[in-house]
Amino acid sequence: MDFPNTEDGEVLREMHQAGMDLTIPHNVDFFINFSKKRNAEKMQAEVEANNSNGRFSLMENENHDGWVLCCTIAMIPSHDDIVEVERAFDKIAANHQGESDGWGVLHCGDE
Repeated sequence: MDFPNTEDGEVLREMHQAGMDLTIPHNVDFFINFSKKRNAEKMQAEVEANNSNGRFSLMENENHDGWVLCCTIAMIPSHDDIVEVERAFDKIAANHQGESDGWGVLHCGDE
């Protein structure tokens, strides 16, 4: 598989090298940080109302003061689709004083 020379492409390359099948759907977690819980709750309400395919959870950020919204979407983790989702969440997050903090996929060994 070929991956773009971007940070997202490097993550996908590492996932592929770890043995993940990137041709099937995985639960991809996108993380957005907020300093205020209320702003995180507003974004959560907005994305829940507009995205019936996702799961959304809000928790205190253990590494920094504030809150993190985890947006989990079942998708085939292609570079273009991940970038598209990141951009969409970035736009919404900016309206609620949030900031994206990347994405990831939990890999539990054999699939």
